Amino acid sequence: MSIKKTLFYTSAFLLFASTVNAMGDTQPPATDIEQDLSCIQRAQWIAPATRLPLDNQALLKKAAKQQVVLLGEQHPDAVHHRWQLQTITQLYAHNPNIVIGFEMFPRRLQPVLDAWIRGELSEDEFLQKTDWDEVWKFDPDLYMPLFRFARMNRLPIVALNVDMDLIGAISQKGWDGVEEDRKEGVSPPRKAHPDYMSELKKVFGKHPHVADDEKKDDQKSEARFQRFVEAQITWDGAMAQELARVQKIGGNPLVIGVMGSGHLADRYGVPYQLQGLGLDSTVLLPWTLGWDCNDLSPSYADAIFGLEAMEEKPTTQRPILGIRIAKAENKTGVIVEQVVEESIAEDAGLEKDDIILSAAGQLVEDTAQLIKIIQRQAPGTWLPLEIERNAQPMDIIAKFPNWNDAE
Repeated sequence: MSIKKTLFYTSAFLLFASTVNAMGDTQPPATDIEQDLSCIQRAQWIAPATRLPLDNQALLKKAAKQQVVLLGEQHPDAVHHRWQLQTITQLYAHNPNIVIGFEMFPRRLQPVLDAWIRGELSEDEFLQKTDWDEVWKFDPDLYMPLFRFARMNRLPIVALNVDMDLIGAISQKGWDGVEEDRKEGVSPPRKAHPDYMSELKKVFGKHPHVADDEKKDDQKSEARFQRFVEAQITWDGAMAQELARVQKIGGNPLVIGVMGSGHLADRYGVPYQLQGLGLDSTVLLPWTLGWDCNDLSPSYADAIFGLEAMEEKPTTQRPILGIRIAKAENKTGVIVEQVVEESIAEDAGLEKDDIILSAAGQLVEDTAQLIKIIQRQAPGTWLPLEIERNAQPMDIIAKFPNWNDAE
């Protein structure tokens, strides 16, 4: 998996974290260069720096003695999550003094995680109280085996993330433009590595949110890019700071961080921020057979593990309207902050700054409610929306395709 792809995946989720959208395409980008698939075999660890096989037991025994081990993933890939569970159990066998930190939870949810480990919540209560469908959105069945393992063995789990509203605010206003009381205790992150800046620049220019007149290297575009970088390194820095805090509070635990590979690849993101905090980390990443070995850089990770591709299973596609939304200030409804190009929302005629007042005949009080209404939408049906545009009421119909009949 190339750093270009993992960064695009991470930053795309950053930009659409509060959107009614799902980031599900994790295939490597097409290339005109003949693919090289020879670097790794299934169930094999290799070191990217040498392309040589590693001894499984020696690798994990050594990793278990470190202060921080970071495990990556492509979020929708079930095989990646099975590998994470296997790796955590192997590390636990060598060192039971572990704490597991998850990108999936903002730190405000730490009391809920503590209650889960104490056995005070059912699984349904746990998912409800962590606002799973609003905060993370990916299939919880992918992650529940990890959470069950921690609970079964009474291992502390830690919320590493911050609310995406903070990341969005920094992308709009910059670090200095956001009030201190909104920063959730996060300190200014370490300045981005120059190579990270270069990769983020490539990603930034590909995003559809960048207007054509801003893609040029002018002052307006540069200022927006700098805010984009500040948002990304705040995200990385927040998780690194929480990992470091947990590792340093006492007991010398092995702290395992579970997060998207885009935060870890080539040690640009969280590992680089951890290094600035005085902590080294071991980065272990999954590598799906079929990914192009030409994309495997020597610094991609300390070790990668060869995995078979996730089996394609027929699933019901989750409805996607294609908007980024926020709670409307001082009034009922949610405001449309962005309409994704070629989306159902664009086809329906929704526009930026529209306020959605009701959906399917239900008054919309907040973003979570609208998301749940849309996700209940059956394929091939119409969703009536009552909106306000320029202080004038309007009715709009969003037409969802019949995915099951699509070729």
